[in-house]
Amino acid sequence: MSDHPEINRRDFVVTTAMATGGLGALACVTDANAQTTPPLGFADQEPVKEYWNKRLRDIVNIDYMKDAPELADEAARERHRIYSYLLMKLIVRFWNGNKRGPIGNYPFRQQQIEVQEAQAKRYKGDIIANPEGSRINWDRYIGHNIACIAVDGNGEIIDFDFNHNDFFRSSAEHAEARIVRRLFSLTDIRDGWKTGRPIGNKSRAFSLNDVTLYTSLESCAQCSGMMSLGQVKQVIYLQNDFTAYMIGNIMYNLANRVGTLPGAPVPIPASEIDLEEFKALNGANLTFVTNIINAKNRNDLSSAFFVPPLDHNSVPDFEPSITSFLCTDAALNIFKSGSQKLDAMTLNFPGYRHPSDADHPDVMTNEQCLKEANEFYHYADIEGYRGSPHKL
Repeated sequence: MSDHPEINRRDFVVTTAMATGGLGALACVTDANAQTTPPLGFADQEPVKEYWNKRLRDIVNIDYMKDAPELADEAARERHRIYSYLLMKLIVRFWNGNKRGPIGNYPFRQQQIEVQEAQAKRYKGDIIANPEGSRINWDRYIGHNIACIAVDGNGEIIDFDFNHNDFFRSSAEHAEARIVRRLFSLTDIRDGWKTGRPIGNKSRAFSLNDVTLYTSLESCAQCSGMMSLGQVKQVIYLQNDFTAYMIGNIMYNLANRVGTLPGAPVPIPASEIDLEEFKALNGANLTFVTNIINAKNRNDLSSAFFVPPLDHNSVPDFEPSITSFLCTDAALNIFKSGSQKLDAMTLNFPGYRHPSDADHPDVMTNEQCLKEANEFYHYADIEGYRGSPHKL
């Protein structure tokens, strides 16, 4: 075992990249004998060969005018905002910030307190207005609020799901990973969903190249990999994950193409579709991180993320994680703002059809997409849990 203190990988990557100007410079500084050409085998792979001697900023940069030209069209951005607001409304509907359970103290969640019959302070969970039978109010759910929805090539919403790491006691049950697995099972059903164009003589269920995923958080390495294997068309995310080291961008640029199809989905920050909440979420998250770190340095329990009850054998939580931020009142208020925009949305381009196959009779107009979004929310509100296969 090494005698050296444990190194925080994220801090190392960030500080090293800042000091050297990127991975290319890092290679020159740390290893004078670094290969100037890719190793045997990799040298035949065009993306790797193209980016081998470039800097990190070149590897993560995406030219949306070339790779997602529809974003230049204001009508297309309006269409994407419809589904982004729906995602925010679904998250608010199933909001549950009980990452450490409903008992204890969450200083950043004062708006989410409720008083039970015994006058004990608890934190609200998945609120259901009229619980009955098996549909109880899941206030004991442990988790946070990361979710995604899948939309087919016509504009029809296929499904939605949440991160369920805590529920399954697994670090792999991310929202995008879960929904990609389920999408492949749903493509086996003979249905009208337009999930992908045939590739060679493979089954139509082989890929998801007509599917767009809308996710509340920039995708990690696992989910980016699963979406790449599924050949998902694109992923639009509502907030950066600053600890994900822009892996979706790297994977998109370095992945081999399959004919005309990219080897990984185009990662699109919601700032590219004029979603105001993108900047608000990032800003609030950075403020939360600063406040938590300062509170930890002061050992200020009144500003910790979570303080356990006195009779619990656990310690206060001062970790500035993104999953903790996505339990806070600040995050909830931003998601509420987005969800309300779906309810009040007035379309500027109601007759616009998605440009990939605009003449196809099944491709929805923006007006039909907005109706679909509202119908899907109604379905999820009555029938859905935090992710359940459906057909309207």
